[in-house]
Amino acid sequence: MFTTTRTLLVCLILALATVATGCYSTKQIAPRAQPSNARIALEVISGEWHIGSLDTDLNAKLKVMVLEKRLGQLVVDGAKPDLKLKVTITDTNFTAALAFDWQLIDVESGTVVLAGSETSMLGMEAEEMAYKIVERLVQVDTNVYAGDGPVPPPAVVTPTPINLDQAPDSETDGSNAWAVIIGVERYRNGLSPATGAETDASAFAAFAQKTLGVPEANIKVLLGERASRSDMMGALTEWLPRNAVEPGGTVYVFFSGHGAPDVQTGDAYLVPYDADPAYLKSGGVPLTQVQDTLRGLKNQQVYVFLDACFSGQGDRSVLAEGTRPLVPVKPIESSGAVITFSASQAAQTTGAHASSGHGLFTHHLLDGIGGGADANEDGDVTMGELIEHVSSRVEVEARRQNRDQQPSAAIPSGVDPAKLVLVKGIDR
Repeated sequence: MFTTTRTLLVCLILALATVATGCYSTKQIAPRAQPSNARIALEVISGEWHIGSLDTDLNAKLKVMVLEKRLGQLVVDGAKPDLKLKVTITDTNFTAALAFDWQLIDVESGTVVLAGSETSMLGMEAEEMAYKIVERLVQVDTNVYAGDGPVPPPAVVTPTPINLDQAPDSETDGSNAWAVIIGVERYRNGLSPATGAETDASAFAAFAQKTLGVPEANIKVLLGERASRSDMMGALTEWLPRNAVEPGGTVYVFFSGHGAPDVQTGDAYLVPYDADPAYLKSGGVPLTQVQDTLRGLKNQQVYVFLDACFSGQGDRSVLAEGTRPLVPVKPIESSGAVITFSASQAAQTTGAHASSGHGLFTHHLLDGIGGGADANEDGDVTMGELIEHVSSRVEVEARRQNRDQQPSAAIPSGVDPAKLVLVKGIDR
């Protein structure tokens, strides 16, 4: 479909336009010998900004390519589809780039079978974007979703009936607890958005106050442009050490947004609102420095929650333009009284929950803190229970999205997370 020259041009455009998503192969996809019996509905939606007729063009191109590759039978209004391909197009940076977020959904169960997110320069042809989506779709055997074929098994994980926007009460004594909560969704330098990051942080702040018992005056929340490097460093390296001094206290640090690896050392950095991935050493917040500061807090139990990844790829990680995502990222380590629970392993990517608007990790983290992780039903949630609850669910749901995401818990030697009670007397 594409000539060698055109392939190189497309790769060049994507390398310049896309941070951390890399260049997708445009190899020829062989059509299936027989059409699938699955019925597929297409839905292309214009997002936040005006983008002209690209949504209509993409819809038309997807229809042609789905039929060309015999992925299924397109259905018209009124017919009941087996699968639904939903594509949302959003202007990500005041007409500088477009984000294409798409999901292939099993209509009967509501399960997201496959999902992806692409970013491209304005002017990219709808045909090119459609090809990128269809290239991923061929990984799914749509025949198993056909109306007269075998039905996919139901979801393995049953969602816990809890409203994540309404933090439950508990008997947790947080009077000697402190929290720094950070969420950065849109960045000053035009990085791709970390979708839902500020929603994550706001929700965690509500849970910190109501469920973990942290007094409102002991919580510092930094969102968006108020989460610059100076804001973050001030809160983490000055405000916390000055206040978290009474023995026996608890400290919570939550960050949702982009992470980034140093391409030379593999060290992990948190990306503030005003950072440039090309100058991480001066503009980023090194995770090792944060952990060193937290280890210096005397007689405090510290929990760090990171809904970010540091691989240079995926939904919540960035690299400097022109850098290839082949960085040997160092795994996160922990010592002293600091437990670091992050959304993925060093070389993996993070993703979003299909329906809640939160990051996948944050969704299950809040659910677990709110009582979903209370496996033995004794009314308490230990750190061990929380790690198991979040990890098992994130891993399963990420596989449904056709990717790997396994949360990582860095626990100091000699510490048993099963004996650390995070929430006591949860009221569900």
